[in-house]
Amino acid sequence: MKNIYLVLTHTGTSFSKLIRRHTGNTYNHISISLREDLEEMYSFGRLNPYIFFWGGFVIESPRKGTFKRFNKTIAKVLELPVTDEAYAIIENYIQQFIADKKTFGYNFLGILKARNNVNYQKSYRKFYCSQFVNYLLVCARVIPELHFGNVVTPECFCSLENVTVRYEGLMREYDKDLFYAQNLLNP
Repeated sequence: MKNIYLVLTHTGTSFSKLIRRHTGNTYNHISISLREDLEEMYSFGRLNPYIFFWGGFVIESPRKGTFKRFNKTIAKVLELPVTDEAYAIIENYIQQFIADKKTFGYNFLGILKARNNVNYQKSYRKFYCSQFVNYLLVCARVIPELHFGNVVTPECFCSLENVTVRYEGLMREYDKDLFYAQNLLNP
């Protein structure tokens, strides 16, 4: 068994506040990481921290890009154990996304239709964040297709069986909290 990390965030931007107001959810973005330190997280979001409507496949970090710009971002880090086979499948898909990242776009129409509980995805070249994470988990057979119903939100992933909340607080404090916890366990 290996662990993957699902990172739910709320940056506090105008767009994220609009989504929060509509959904009532605390978190409105999700990324996936194969590393506990979260130095590489993968998602669909802003390609440029200053332009919200230019989106696609992104590699994120707590200390770079959008999360550096919006340093009051709150986060909830979920740890999910998966089989070695599922981990390898997810890792392989992520490598394919990285290799072809310029060919992917953000599913703006899908996020708009999700407001009305309509799942819209015309091609597997455009995703919004929770569609992408869901896609990876379905491809790796971690969850069945339509596990969450028609529309997947970041907070849906909190209900997964065997998921553990590893951290909740400011994104910029995540590594400090992790370092502190590791030192308590290994003096």
